[in-house]
Amino acid sequence: MSACLHTTRKLTRGLAIPFAVLLVSLSGCGGSDSGPDIEMIPVSGSVAMDGQPLVGAMVEFHPTAGTKGNGGFGLTDEAGKFTLTDYHSNPGCPPGEYGVTFSKLTLPDGSPIPPDSQQGGVGMKEQIPPAYNLFKPHAIVQGATVKAPESKFEFQLDSKFKPPRSFFQD
Repeated sequence: MSACLHTTRKLTRGLAIPFAVLLVSLSGCGGSDSGPDIEMIPVSGSVAMDGQPLVGAMVEFHPTAGTKGNGGFGLTDEAGKFTLTDYHSNPGCPPGEYGVTFSKLTLPDGSPIPPDSQQGGVGMKEQIPPAYNLFKPHAIVQGATVKAPESKFEFQLDSKFKPPRSFFQD
């Protein structure tokens, strides 16, 4: 093997890792779809299941095709009310179309998970039917359109809801 070819291969291998790290760092977590240039709309609302306020549930807005940003999330209070923030702690989320999911993890007996425990080690149980806590772009069970100047939503969940079989297929 020629010295020139050997040096070229060594140089190429030596630059591969730093170049890959540079590409990953430039790609970011949302690129041009997040940051200070995105319009944020205040979003709030309430969630009830079987007619009762859903307390301590995570509400997540997942952007669908064409909606900028990374969505938002909020936790319901004692009255089932929530206010969204994005994943950078900014209030609200960008205008657009969203699939909405809900999750409430508890101990197997339905009691809250103690704040000082490791959630994975206490036998968590999801209290909300799977159709409400799985985001499937092809089969959105709960949707929301966020528009200026602010958006408010009321979500009614049914603990006995069972989606069609096609919901669970990709």
